[in-house]
Amino acid sequence: MRGSRVAFIAVALLVLIAIELQSVSAQYWFQTGASAGPGAAYNNGAGVYIQTVKPQSLDWGAYGFWVGEDLQNGAFVQVGYEITNASGDYPRLCGTSGCNGSVYLQKGIPTWFWEYFPQGYNGTSFYGGIGQNDSAGANGTYNKYWFASSGNTWNFYFNNDTIGSVNLGTSGSGWHTPVAYAELANARDNSNLLNTVLFKNFSYYINGVLNLVQQGLAFRGYGAGSATQLHNPFGVGEINGYADYFAVGSDQPFTTNGTSLWSGSYRLNVASPYGNTTGSGQYATFSLASFGVQPYVYLTPTKREAFIGWVGKGLGSYTGIANPTVVRVSNNITETAGWILQDYVNVSSEFSSASGSGWYTENSMASISLQSSVVNTSTGTREVFEGWNSGQSGPKTSVIVHAPTQITASWQKEYFVGLTTPYGTANGTGWYPDGSTAYISLSNDYFNVTPSTRIAFYSWSDLYNKSSVNLTVSSPVLLNAIFKRQHLVQFVAKDANLNTVTPQYFIVNGQQVPSSSMLFDNVPYKVTGIYYKGVVVPTNRSVNVSSNVQVPMAFPIYNLVITAHSLLGRPLNATIYLAFKNGTTLSEHLGPSGTVFFQDVPFGYVNGYAVDGIMRESLSAQNGSNVSLVMITPLVALPLTLVIIVMLLYEILHRRVFEKSYGKGNKGTLRKR
Repeated sequence: MRGSRVAFIAVALLVLIAIELQSVSAQYWFQTGASAGPGAAYNNGAGVYIQTVKPQSLDWGAYGFWVGEDLQNGAFVQVGYEITNASGDYPRLCGTSGCNGSVYLQKGIPTWFWEYFPQGYNGTSFYGGIGQNDSAGANGTYNKYWFASSGNTWNFYFNNDTIGSVNLGTSGSGWHTPVAYAELANARDNSNLLNTVLFKNFSYYINGVLNLVQQGLAFRGYGAGSATQLHNPFGVGEINGYADYFAVGSDQPFTTNGTSLWSGSYRLNVASPYGNTTGSGQYATFSLASFGVQPYVYLTPTKREAFIGWVGKGLGSYTGIANPTVVRVSNNITETAGWILQDYVNVSSEFSSASGSGWYTENSMASISLQSSVVNTSTGTREVFEGWNSGQSGPKTSVIVHAPTQITASWQKEYFVGLTTPYGTANGTGWYPDGSTAYISLSNDYFNVTPSTRIAFYSWSDLYNKSSVNLTVSSPVLLNAIFKRQHLVQFVAKDANLNTVTPQYFIVNGQQVPSSSMLFDNVPYKVTGIYYKGVVVPTNRSVNVSSNVQVPMAFPIYNLVITAHSLLGRPLNATIYLAFKNGTTLSEHLGPSGTVFFQDVPFGYVNGYAVDGIMRESLSAQNGSNVSLVMITPLVALPLTLVIIVMLLYEILHRRVFEKSYGKGNKGTLRKR
């Protein structure tokens, strides 16, 4: 840029406060800042962020902080803020045809302005606009000042607001580059102190694309027509090594003109406690640097560290989760990868589809679920979800992940028990766990047709003949209740003499039944006995009925007579002690007739003995045989005893005679006399 042209334009800007000048003294225009390197030429606009610093102390002259540029055809544009040294009314908007309106400005308070000079203009008139008093933003804030062409029309902006526009007959800068300056105009001397003002993000536009100025060159000098006897008191310097940041003020260094404020390269350091990183190195200023890290580092097959994001330090650094990503290097930057420990949760199920497997951050919640909690595996067979080995019971649940985990669904096999009945209601239909018990029954076991005929339950599919069954379920079961007609049958028990006896019950097909029982039509029954007087009395009789009938049958039941008499036939009133088949015992006297009668004795069984005085005689009977005892009484026993004594005496005498004749104790042949 032509320094004399810029200085001259700055003088024109500050002519607004010419009433403050004293013509008897020399005037100074001190300019300090940065100009863009040649890489920013041939642009369509420029901009910069300027810090608002107020108030500034002014004894005379005015401060201006702006970004500007010569255009290809010799026109000039600039925009920024100014601070006057006197309060008063100033032109609000001026052009080549004159000014329109005024604005009151307060001494020491920043106000935005924009200004231009058309092609070939060398005068000192002000062309442009001035904002309201204190319109340059709050103290200490950064505000963007920029201009850009739209065709041959140049638009001026404060932040995102358009503050002016003018047609200057060209759309570009040609070989010129933008400048960003602080300026003290119309000063009597160099005694004013400039509080430091910061500039940042010095940029230029090419075809509407914003580009940061890659090289900033220091400038410290004078405007056109300025006295130069006094040195420029303001310095310029880069801020903490940040590219595209610079400061202007009385406390800044006196940098040599043309010195690079920022240029060259900066260091990008990519750090990570895990994994392999890419991108660390030196990069040219404002170049794009790509960096990244492997997303996972496996500590074991089921435990890993997972990348969760970058934490950046340094101007222009990146903080976020993109990986890989890029940064524009305008300063030394450190990018540190963050990690989090994850565990693998494997959710499995023998049946149905289980979801929830995956990597989870330690101590986070894992949601697990089954597609279905009931799975039919075959007809009448299914698997029912019981729970998870981790302790949860619902098919959809969650667990806290403390370590790598295997979560397995547990299942229970179930079988279907199906019941049908042509009458009433069957109870017990449903699904049952393998090995459990199904309690099946009917609401009604029979339905009367007549007083002696009914329809009654016969069996469950010819498998179970009881309507109520405790069924151990080990496979699918389909049972149909079969009903048949029953007839009332009268069983009649007869003794050996064909006299009717009344047993406690009959034993039919192994069951105890009363004498009046309902039997199924045309179904064979086996009568195996009766229970009579405490004894099961057997028989072997088949019964098959088709109507209401009486069924008589004989049993081994006998009348029993026990008698006792002497050898001479005289009846004895002996006492008998008896035990019967049912285990009962009794004692009874035979009486004068010497006889006792027992009616209907099972098996005609009796066992015992009879006693008469000192005489005792055993007795026993079975299958109806009567018992007749002959007992020797004392009157008969005495003569018999005398006879026996006489016979014994005779034997003794005879033996003695024999011994005298043949000797005693001799062996060998007998001696003759």
